Amino acid sequence: MKSLIFTFFAILMTTVTSFSQWSNDPQTNLLISGATGEQALPKITNTADQGTYICWFDNRSGSYAVYLQRLNSLGEAQLGDGLLISNNSQSSSLVDYDMITDDSGNAIISFTDTRNGSEINPFVYKISPDGNFLWGANGINLANDFNTFQPNPRLAKTTDNSIVVAWVYSSTPNKIALQKISPGGDKLWGTDPIYLAGDGTENFTFPAMVTSNNNAVILLWSGYSGNFLNPANYKLYSQKYSSSGTVDWKDTVYSLGNVNGFFVPKIFSDENYGALYVWQDFRSSGTIASSYVQHINSSGNVIFPVNGSESSTDASMNKYDAWASYMPSTNETYLVWKQANGNQNQYGIYGQKFSSNGGRLWTDNGMAFVPMGSNSYVNQVCFTYDTTIVYAFNESVFGSNNNFQKAFSSDRNGNIGWGGNIKDISSILSPKSKVVATISDQGMTKIVWSDERNSDRDIYAQNVNSNGTLGNTGVNIISHNQPEGFELFQNYPNPFNPNTIISYSLRNSANVKLKIFDVLGNEVSELVDQKQNSGSYKITFDGAGLSSGIYYYTLNVDNILLTKNMLLLK
Repeated sequence: MKSLIFTFFAILMTTVTSFSQWSNDPQTNLLISGATGEQALPKITNTADQGTYICWFDNRSGSYAVYLQRLNSLGEAQLGDGLLISNNSQSSSLVDYDMITDDSGNAIISFTDTRNGSEINPFVYKISPDGNFLWGANGINLANDFNTFQPNPRLAKTTDNSIVVAWVYSSTPNKIALQKISPGGDKLWGTDPIYLAGDGTENFTFPAMVTSNNNAVILLWSGYSGNFLNPANYKLYSQKYSSSGTVDWKDTVYSLGNVNGFFVPKIFSDENYGALYVWQDFRSSGTIASSYVQHINSSGNVIFPVNGSESSTDASMNKYDAWASYMPSTNETYLVWKQANGNQNQYGIYGQKFSSNGGRLWTDNGMAFVPMGSNSYVNQVCFTYDTTIVYAFNESVFGSNNNFQKAFSSDRNGNIGWGGNIKDISSILSPKSKVVATISDQGMTKIVWSDERNSDRDIYAQNVNSNGTLGNTGVNIISHNQPEGFELFQNYPNPFNPNTIISYSLRNSANVKLKIFDVLGNEVSELVDQKQNSGSYKITFDGAGLSSGIYYYTLNVDNILLTKNMLLLK
């Protein structure tokens, strides 16, 4: 029996290695699309099985079309060379679009094109994991007035798995349009969208949303009067829309008016149905920009000081393009930004930690993660995972058109993790677009970008494991067709010493066995052997009495088996 188990594991290891796709080489990365012509403006979103959807605009046929790829947890492409979503006529100038994953693992994509006439209008598609068009081959037409320019659709999922789309309706003055779509593709807020208008000549623009409780969403948008290039009376607003489209509450996030019209404000979930808001303004000096953050909970209570908490009080430095992430277990907010001196010839990457009420905790000047130097930064993002913060950024090489993609982690005190190093994610010299990234619930960060290493822009991606390594670290799946009834996740941390957490989920009640084996197939430990109800489970495995090496953990649910490996390092 022991030799039979060993043979099974040997076959498993060989099979998985041969199919693995995530690269462990920052000079190689994972090619998502290298088709003829340009591939641009990628988006990325996670799936619950540790996979990923990646979407982009592609002109392999001479005009821009929308394509989609799905990767499994190993980085293997599931939709061939990419699934054509739409090749309807497109404007020569692309505007922003959005993609999210719903609770059923479908990709929701909203973008604009000119199929209705000369003006761009928004559409929304639902694509199943195996590439089926669930809302029709041409998606759902969101616009009612085809002759009005309607750019930049943004998406949010509600807790009943419906989708809300918000976009700009370019009238005089501009409005925000919103529509809610049921899982089956029905428009729930009427045949016409809901239109949100300002007072008098106030223009509304830059909508963005997060999920809230009770099937609601929280909307952020900006309002101004006058010219977009030189806006007056600039404000940021937030409003919670109920399931039926009525307003639960409305708050003014920022009201001081000193904002450049080109800046796009951001909204992030606080993981408890509230929202974080990030923007930059010139309130202090009129010439030096600084970044700010606000926190409003699901009930509409403003948590941070009025008009936000400032990232850094260093009045000599610009603080640009900040990104926020919330750590629910500690009620802390983390911010990362590009810092630039007044002459705009020295740049760095800085961060700040805020208390639950918005107080700065990494001194008033923040934490210098990348010291000031001549290389600049296109953008920077951050995510929290347990009590770790993961940062990713695009570094522009001074005196060239080349960029590097990099990442690092820190603890809650700002100490850089992953061995104290900033990791090269893509170290090949080539022009690269900004960072588009996401992090899974198992701590894997995935980054996607447009890359000109082969002259034309192609789409590349790279994963970073929770321990800072690249490539696959023991993600072993017996079958590439994951059983529908349960999921087994990668242990965390991995490598571990001596404790690690193994997580799995059951969609239905079942007989469950969770066991640990060594590389010879010997059973080391039986962690679970019982019938369990549907839900999510976490089991701590203690390897204190074991020697360093690779171990396997198997989840047997009603005699269907999944296996992954893990590494014990002492």
